Amino acid sequence: MKSIPWFIKLIISALLIALILWKFPISEIIVNLQKAKFGWVLIAFLLGELIILNQAFRWNYLLIVPGEQKPKFGVLLKYTAAGYFFNLLAPGGVGGDAYRSVALGRAHNVIAGSVASVFVARMFGLLALCLLFWIALPYSEVIPKQAIWFMTAATLFLMILCLCLAFNPFKKGKLGALAEKLRDYKKYPMRLLAAMLGSILMQVLVILMQLAVFKAVGISISWGLLFVIMPVTTLITAIPVSFNGIGVREWSLLSLTAYTINSEQMLAALFLGYAIVILQAVQGGIIYNFNHAFIRKE
Repeated sequence: MKSIPWFIKLIISALLIALILWKFPISEIIVNLQKAKFGWVLIAFLLGELIILNQAFRWNYLLIVPGEQKPKFGVLLKYTAAGYFFNLLAPGGVGGDAYRSVALGRAHNVIAGSVASVFVARMFGLLALCLLFWIALPYSEVIPKQAIWFMTAATLFLMILCLCLAFNPFKKGKLGALAEKLRDYKKYPMRLLAAMLGSILMQVLVILMQLAVFKAVGISISWGLLFVIMPVTTLITAIPVSFNGIGVREWSLLSLTAYTINSEQMLAALFLGYAIVILQAVQGGIIYNFNHAFIRKE
């Protein structure tokens, strides 16, 4: 099954953003951005740096390759940070994962292991979001029933997918080497447990980062609601129908918080969040270019 072409995703995102800018006063969004508190913005950026560090640690746990081929932690951290540059550019929000898994795999001749480790980390991240949602749901304000049904379907889908991957039938062909690496994880339950705990911590950091962005523009939100709306929104934007979730993310959060948070403040927070993402992408681009320059010298 072919995915939606990138230019159609871009059109969908552009139309959704255009509808937002038409429906909500741009002047009020700008006023909220001008009032943003720098301290909270800085906290959000620093939490983003901790998220990158967490991702590198998880990758280190999940990358199962011979000892002589295992990259040092600093190398994993470098590729993880550089991946944010490609995350911003590539449609679908998986550009960073594709870059770091393949680039590191080629550099150390461990492509199958590298791709498998990044894939498992991503699956664990999505499962961690589902877990946080169900823990927080009893303590949150009322949310649309459609969101609960969506999370029910997403949780079941991810659980079934993980079981299929653990007992996958692929033996030969293009997927053979990757499938074999995925089966190998059954031999390392403690690594999987550590990686899952790391995934839960990472998603908590992601939600706290969003809380800091909310605080920057004066949004007050309960912990229960925060830990419900963010997993729903993240999983919705993971559906590849828009350009990196742009547009879909905004309408999801606006719908989930329509009766509790001022829409113009919410949009200001989201646009501020994009500014932080761009800063991380610039940081990743600098690391990527420095790394290539270093390799050429060698």
